[in-house]
Amino acid sequence: MKRIFNIYNKLVVAAAVMCGTLMSSCSDYLTIIPPSVITEEHYWQTKDDVNGILATAYLKLFGTDAVSKAIIWGELRADNLTFPANNTKDIKYIVEANILDENPYCNWSIYYSAIQTANLVIERAPMVVDRDPDFTEGDLEVVLGEMYALRALAHFYLVRTFRDIPMARVAVLDDYEMPEYPQVHPLQALNEIMADLEKAQGLVMKSGNYSTDAENCGRITENAVLAIKADVNLWRAAFATYYEGESELALAENIQKYYDDCVQDCQTILDNMDRLYEENKGGKGDKTKYAYNLLQNQGEAEDLQDRKKSTVYDDIFGTKNSRESIFEFQVQGDNATNGSFRGIASMYGTEGKTGTLVVPATFASKNYEVDDLRAYSFTNVKSLTSGSTSSGTSSDEKNDIIVAKYTAKTSPAKDYRKSDEFDANWIVYRQTDVMLMMAEAMVARASAGTEDFNKAYDIVNAINTRSRMDTTAIKKPLSQSAFQSREGALELILKERLLELTFEGKRWYDLVRKALREKSTNNIKFVADKLESQASVVKSKMSTIDALFFPIHYDELRFNDKLVQNPAYEREDESVELN
Repeated sequence: MKRIFNIYNKLVVAAAVMCGTLMSSCSDYLTIIPPSVITEEHYWQTKDDVNGILATAYLKLFGTDAVSKAIIWGELRADNLTFPANNTKDIKYIVEANILDENPYCNWSIYYSAIQTANLVIERAPMVVDRDPDFTEGDLEVVLGEMYALRALAHFYLVRTFRDIPMARVAVLDDYEMPEYPQVHPLQALNEIMADLEKAQGLVMKSGNYSTDAENCGRITENAVLAIKADVNLWRAAFATYYEGESELALAENIQKYYDDCVQDCQTILDNMDRLYEENKGGKGDKTKYAYNLLQNQGEAEDLQDRKKSTVYDDIFGTKNSRESIFEFQVQGDNATNGSFRGIASMYGTEGKTGTLVVPATFASKNYEVDDLRAYSFTNVKSLTSGSTSSGTSSDEKNDIIVAKYTAKTSPAKDYRKSDEFDANWIVYRQTDVMLMMAEAMVARASAGTEDFNKAYDIVNAINTRSRMDTTAIKKPLSQSAFQSREGALELILKERLLELTFEGKRWYDLVRKALREKSTNNIKFVADKLESQASVVKSKMSTIDALFFPIHYDELRFNDKLVQNPAYEREDESVELN
């Protein structure tokens, strides 16, 4: 049996935190329970049974397969990642837009497995209240809230990647019993996802109410639910814009509401984070000095310039579970030795060596200003001067720029995590992500006015400024004049999301959302420039919105007759039959 990470081993303290009584697990490690053996005869008898299967649902989304796909689906096709010289063909084919339905990265089964486990908890956990007096109605509410949210998050990954997906909402014990769900319109999927999140919001724990940072960041709390809701509403607005006039689900009047709801949920998160910060600081926070109470790089400007050190990086990606964190999957290095939870390590590498993916040679110098500390923290570049990029890598592939975000323990990129001690958490949402979602929604909505544009500028500027070596003397500060138009503001917000959130599974999704909003792929085709000589071929393959989404895996089509392949990948002269 695999061993699970410590924070998820301690799920039994959830109700104890609520009632003020500390309880402990009856075993050192809960085990990941295969759904095929989760029968009423063996499980669903005690509180520990529920918590063990709850942990299993979380861990399916942080297994090697799930995180690898979160990175491939959310980053690889964009402009910030590519394949190394010693590449795998499956990765190369995706970058070159030569995606066949046999490609293993088109297999969505791990996400539906997580959904299935959540469905089991939602359906079976209520019966445990009558069987175990230690499992109270309060405990049940928290568990159900987390599972509704996790089910929503897993479906959300799928709809952003494949667009037309089945919604799995019935618990079964075996894959062979899985109903042949039909695909639904992406707006219908997002509506159902939002319904789950609305249920979850009133059930999960309030943010900050757990006893440790690892629990507050590692379990789905109110802020995590609100962050997913905000993200979902950005996509609802984008799809509604794209399908307006073509689907009864895409009503023009709803687009404004989606953006308004996104802004409101983001503001609630920021208010909650401010409150928690003030409580932890004893009321000594000073937002007039540091906007939005963001972490700041510590040290003299001259020292920051010489060393290129970002203490913000160290807090967020080195130490982990920073006060800017909202939801991140927890991992302990000693448990990584079993090789079951190594999605980040396999994609980005360890010990400063090339992983499955690398950074295009000109990415950092093309996008970051020379005084932006993020360039030297998120990649292993040593210099951005004169348009050149130097990696200074010790890798066998001298020309490869590696992803240092997550893999490096400290900034600038050095002291890398070792293969047998890889303890980086995978961050799903953090404060700056929420701030930038809020800025995007504010300026994208039809009612956007001067106040919205100015507020969006303040948000983006706060994030950009805190990342510079000398925050008082920035050579190329963010242009406020560019925020006086919707198009200019959206471009700079998208750019800041690239600079801040690159390699976190966000970039390709951001570009697809933009393409949907613009009803065109013209402004996304530039991602092919990283391929140089092959760029024109890839751009031609990206001529339709359909081509921005992945094909459904061939096996899924064989086993579910109700699935229809994405038109961009339909096979000619072939029929799909179940052997």
